[in-house]
Amino acid sequence: MGAVNASRSSPKARFPRTVRSIPNLTQEHAMADVAFVVTTIAVFALVALIAKGVAKL
Repeated sequence: MGAVNASRSSPKARFPRTVRSIPNLTQEHAMADVAFVVTTIAVFALVALIAKGVAKL
């Protein structure tokens, strides 16, 4: 079992360097947040339109 756990000697060894060194990561997170908010607003608008249509029946 020692050989299996040998690669986990330090916490930083678990992640490749490319993941830790992406400079635009915060911008990507911000864009993901904006996309989530826009999608959520669109879903609620669609539900409101459906509720209005059902209320007219």
